[in-house]
Amino acid sequence: MQLAAGLLAFVGYDGALARPAGALAHVDKRVVEIARALATQPRVLLLDEPAAGLGPRDIERLGKLLRQVADANIAVVLVEHHMPLVMSLSDHVVVLDAGQVIAIGSPAQVRQDEAVRKAYLGERTHTELARPATGGTRQECVLMVQQLSAGYGAAPVLEGVDLTVHTGELVAVLGANGAGKSTLMRALSGLHRPVRGIVQLDRQDITTSTAHRIASAGLILVPEGRQVFPELTVLDNIRLGAYSRRGFDASQDLEPLLARLPALKPRLQARAGLLSGGEQQMLAIARGLVARPMLLLLDEPSLGLAPTLIDTLFGVLAELREAGITVLLVDQRVGLALAVADRGYVLQNGRMVHEGSVADIHNDAALERAYLGEFD
Repeated sequence: MQLAAGLLAFVGYDGALARPAGALAHVDKRVVEIARALATQPRVLLLDEPAAGLGPRDIERLGKLLRQVADANIAVVLVEHHMPLVMSLSDHVVVLDAGQVIAIGSPAQVRQDEAVRKAYLGERTHTELARPATGGTRQECVLMVQQLSAGYGAAPVLEGVDLTVHTGELVAVLGANGAGKSTLMRALSGLHRPVRGIVQLDRQDITTSTAHRIASAGLILVPEGRQVFPELTVLDNIRLGAYSRRGFDASQDLEPLLARLPALKPRLQARAGLLSGGEQQMLAIARGLVARPMLLLLDEPSLGLAPTLIDTLFGVLAELREAGITVLLVDQRVGLALAVADRGYVLQNGRMVHEGSVADIHNDAALERAYLGEFD
């Protein structure tokens, strides 16, 4: 008991010792897990994505703890996507991309490595997807977000976020893992209640509306991980997307949809759970499009897809943009996201740190700081 209490104090847990672990806040669960591992008196401590799901303040707390562990003469091996944490904490960094080592060195060396920059920031070579600049006037505002704050505990994940999307735009929100991108999408779609701020869809306040009312109003989320109904057919999944629509006619409405997403046409009667990951992502997009949204939210659509399928996916997104469908996109594929976007935002530690045209974002250091950490 004395050893357990001492380790919990070391990791910074100050709650009741008899409290069930399942009732703890996410960050407290994480530090208790580390205390449990330390109880084995390891020579090496392996951590797999410890910052996942943590807000900026909790990540800072985690970083200080891991530094304490290393200073206690325990080697720490950290597998982590949150590059600012990695760069601020590590003595030595190994970078993997698609299972291959692409860089080894100090944080400063890795940060400047061209292969690393390409892996995280993409390449400006997807000109075939880019929309030519028209110089036209901006259309009517569909979504307006002012001073939005949201989180899952005492510390907010999002703080004071401002964002706008206009009719016919494809707007990208970029940022490293843990920046708050998925929290933003959940807050906009009503799956997570904002703490403060205003969200307006077509000039109507939806800040406190429920998720089903927001969807009925025309803001449709295609969630991270696709979340199709695996036991239902592809056709029935699509029909569910049209649930709130009046006058849906499968014989007329499906044909233009399947023309955009032809991989689904021969699979309409197949169970959705039997589709490949790429087909399931196309199905999730089809389910969102069939609702005829005023604004389509896409949360990490390329997640888990093979490279060839990612190229196909972004080709579809470029087609949706050309068709005038209004989209707010969150995706880790920076180069491709910017290739299909009209404008973009950079989200870092829950705050919007830059907004501008695709060229502005490419040329501003805010994007590099968000993905690769602060520079000395």
